[in-house]
Amino acid sequence: MVKEKTMIEMQNLTMKYGDLTVLNDISLKIAEGSKTVIIGPSGAGKSTLLRCINLFEKPYSGSVTVNGQVLTNQKAKVLYKARQDIGMVFQSFNLYSHKTVLENLIFAPLLLKHEPKAELVERAMQNLEKVGLAAKKDSFPSQLSGGQQQRVAIARALTMKPKVILFDEPTSALDPEMISEVLGIMEEVAKENITMVFVTHEMGFARHIADRLLFLEGGHIIEDDTPENVIGNPKNERTRMFFSKILGVSKN
Repeated sequence: MVKEKTMIEMQNLTMKYGDLTVLNDISLKIAEGSKTVIIGPSGAGKSTLLRCINLFEKPYSGSVTVNGQVLTNQKAKVLYKARQDIGMVFQSFNLYSHKTVLENLIFAPLLLKHEPKAELVERAMQNLEKVGLAAKKDSFPSQLSGGQQQRVAIARALTMKPKVILFDEPTSALDPEMISEVLGIMEEVAKENITMVFVTHEMGFARHIADRLLFLEGGHIIEDDTPENVIGNPKNERTRMFFSKILGVSKN
């Protein structure tokens, strides 16, 4: 039996804002190529946990290791290099408004990895094909719908050839009719051998895409299992209450 490689590891991770403890002594390993979904009520620390993976949030204590590289307490140069392998898709797209779709995709790898532009353009166009937006390569973000902008953001993350992609509630800023198109694209992307971690409120998507579902409450992981077990047979009373409210069913 081949041992799974750990791509992301957190040890005794604590995150505080003043007197408020947002994450409390979390230890977690995420396997290479796996698809992990983080769910829980608002304020549970989901997005903070995600942003600690690439050190967009600097932990109060504990350590974060990605692909064998310890990121906590490192110099900026080490973080700069490590983040080149960690893509992130935000709630609010974060596209450069003054650049075309294609320019948005090639800007970071051109600047950070100094890859040949012709190769980058070819790869970027392949990724735009994946998200169904090759025809929009010369458009500006303001000319796209919210769903299209988020699909461009996903293609941009892929163009960096990351080992890890983090999705921070990628459908929360979208109109309901646009959510399904972005979820469909993420399902296609999830077929690739990239380690992916999602924060989402879309339970149907979580059930379908995840190898593993984490439920956060009060800065603690109180459920860690397959989606079938966490949603269908949660161990914690707090989790049962959560699902009874959002799914309208009782978990006895």
